[in-house]
Amino acid sequence: MRKTIFEQIRESISFSSGIQRLEELINDRNGIRVEIPRGIFAIEGDDFDTKYYSLECFFDNFKFKTWKSRGTCISCEDMRETLNIEEIVESDNPSFEDTITYCEYVANLVKLHDQIQLNEEASFYHTDVIIAIITNLNSILDWLNQEMVFFEKEEQVLIVEKNAAVSAVAECVDKELAYQIVKYNHYTLKGDITKKKDILLKLGSELEHKRKQLSSINSQLETNIFFMLNNLNIRHNNRSQKDKNYKEYVAKMTKNKLEEWYDELYQMMLLAMLELEQIERNQKINELKTNF
Repeated sequence: MRKTIFEQIRESISFSSGIQRLEELINDRNGIRVEIPRGIFAIEGDDFDTKYYSLECFFDNFKFKTWKSRGTCISCEDMRETLNIEEIVESDNPSFEDTITYCEYVANLVKLHDQIQLNEEASFYHTDVIIAIITNLNSILDWLNQEMVFFEKEEQVLIVEKNAAVSAVAECVDKELAYQIVKYNHYTLKGDITKKKDILLKLGSELEHKRKQLSSINSQLETNIFFMLNNLNIRHNNRSQKDKNYKEYVAKMTKNKLEEWYDELYQMMLLAMLELEQIERNQKINELKTNF
């Protein structure tokens, strides 16, 4: 049976072609239209000077140097070199990590350029190119089962694995904690048990204040969470023989095994936060029931 052209397109999808198409789009010079008022001497019907920019050029000119998360990079070109973007674009078979790196770069350009404020009452407008960038980017992330999460204070877009529990918890905690919760799921933290440990400590501190509440609704979950916090080299040094909290089993545990337990604890903490959120929801439902 002959395949439709749309089926053929879906089957031809590759990360390499997806990246190359995004690269072409973010450098399309017709991406953003900027209109600058000419002033009181403008001829009627010709009141603006119009200029077009690619998304990357626009971001470079009007946002990059004030971007909180630029690190020490001074331009888009500098960041591209730092992230090895050219090698990723030219690769015939980019890795998962490289694909995410490129998409995260583009995602930040897309999200943050919208917050730019131009001088002289100038205005800028999207063209169909920007819509195509967003559509293509979302398509790649769907293939990878990833999603974009924006943190306004940090001026960062992170790309993380789609996880309903993470999204639900991030929506019901303060922004600082939400950032930590989402960041734990970021691909760059895979294998980095030191950073994962720091995040677990922050989550543990948050749950400590609600420990009695948690115990009242799920005592086993509460017991297991704090057992792991206290015995898996998170709150205490359980790997040094000189420390009073030394645990031989933990000391002999491989880094990979310890990370597996950290990831288990992370999931348990998400569950705990959801169960605590449900207390307030139950109260609202009980109030609703009184009306029937």
